[in-house]
Amino acid sequence: YLEHAVGARLDCARAEVYVSRAAEALAFFEDHGHVRYELLPGVVDYFTDLPGATHGLRSLGVIPFDGRRLKERFRSVRPPLATSMILGGMALGREDIPHFSRFARSPRSAMHVAGMVLRHLRDRISGYRRSTRMVMGNALVGRLSLSLFERSVPLWLNSRTSSLTQEAQRVTGAIVLRRDGEVRVRARRAVVVASGSFSGSREMQRRFFEHVRQGRTHRTHLPETNDGSGLELITSAGGVLNPNASQPGAWAPVSIVPMPDGSQALTPHFGDRAKPGILVVNPAGQRFANEALNYHDFVRAMLATSAAHSDSHCFVLTSHRHLRRYGMGRVPPSPVRIGPFVRSGYLISAPSLRELACRLGIDGDALVKTVRRFDEHAAHGEDPDFHKGCTAFERAAGDPDNQPNPCVAPLGPGPYYAIRIEPGDIGTMLGVKVDAASRALDADGQPIPGLYAVGTVATSIMAGTYPCAGAMLGPALTFGYLAALDIAGPRSGRGTSLRQVNSR
Repeated sequence: YLEHAVGARLDCARAEVYVSRAAEALAFFEDHGHVRYELLPGVVDYFTDLPGATHGLRSLGVIPFDGRRLKERFRSVRPPLATSMILGGMALGREDIPHFSRFARSPRSAMHVAGMVLRHLRDRISGYRRSTRMVMGNALVGRLSLSLFERSVPLWLNSRTSSLTQEAQRVTGAIVLRRDGEVRVRARRAVVVASGSFSGSREMQRRFFEHVRQGRTHRTHLPETNDGSGLELITSAGGVLNPNASQPGAWAPVSIVPMPDGSQALTPHFGDRAKPGILVVNPAGQRFANEALNYHDFVRAMLATSAAHSDSHCFVLTSHRHLRRYGMGRVPPSPVRIGPFVRSGYLISAPSLRELACRLGIDGDALVKTVRRFDEHAAHGEDPDFHKGCTAFERAAGDPDNQPNPCVAPLGPGPYYAIRIEPGDIGTMLGVKVDAASRALDADGQPIPGLYAVGTVATSIMAGTYPCAGAMLGPALTFGYLAALDIAGPRSGRGTSLRQVNSR
């Protein structure tokens, strides 16, 4: 599947190691710590028309974690995105969203939601600023953290590595800036750089993201501390960037949500675009892509349609009936009130398409023509222009109760609503060159002694594509594990078995 999805850019040596050792890595984390995953049968590969693709049971999701097990350290864990929480700090996981969308119609969903709300209220009464039920990536952080704390592994929070130290061309340690001063750390075997991406740095965005260099907008979900300093550490030690990635970022369309305190937050538009009765138009009032494309490729389409313009925003729009059934962006489905989102300016509403176009600053005739053509074919479940709902991936993100096409239905009568979306990212694909053991490589392709790179500071084996959910976390966990094995064993024992390493 990776051979067909990534194509000629695929690093076959690293890909072979990944697919053959990922299960072993996951078993290690589960057997020797608190990490727990479960299969996600409804999450299908993003290119289900390619050989090797699966229609589920490939991607894994972290089982929710009780943050109270971290005790006082729970307060040190960065919370999820503000827009992924409701009721002042209750996080929603992948398994929760369907229950919230149908809790008014399903007793089982109503019980699920009621249990979450009661626990959240109990946490707030107990003095927690947010719910202690950790989900998705936050749950993974909690589970990995507890595994470290039980082994008395220190975590230096709010610290920064200013430089690596070298002796005789070998990386021997690092200089770390802590709140209490500078600390020189000497590594007995190696240094692993796992500092994340560079998209928190506006300077590096301009350097590596072409549309930012052209002056077009871009938003990132990552904190400013993902500033690319890891890349600078490795290149200063002789490492080199790998230009092989077709796209430097892992893209996702985002919208800007005004928050009650006057700040702004971002929310990703992952699955709403695939729902029936939801369209995306450019500033000319025209559709430009299949709305149900995966988020990475959809942003590529956004950038292509805006290539000749100074900005790259678009609008996702729908009618009242579909908004209340599915929600859109940060706006939840019924029975949550939509008035606050309209008053804040996040959700733009109008009784007619022409009035909506006026408020969006786009051509009214073009928008009416676009919606009229779409509705005409959508009445039969068809989309001859962009074939929305034509693949198993797209249909899995739609509404199975909407037939004959889970992704297509006419917008129908108003009122109508729209949300402005912009290109964004959830990480980067561009990183330093590494080998299959995650050793950082120099300009001649030779390993730099004592230096490893894992996670998004290393070049992605996906090489600028996004073939499935977990395309970044899976390799990060696997190659982090394999780097540790390589460091723990003798140089001749790269790929040493887990039993051999444990015996030492």
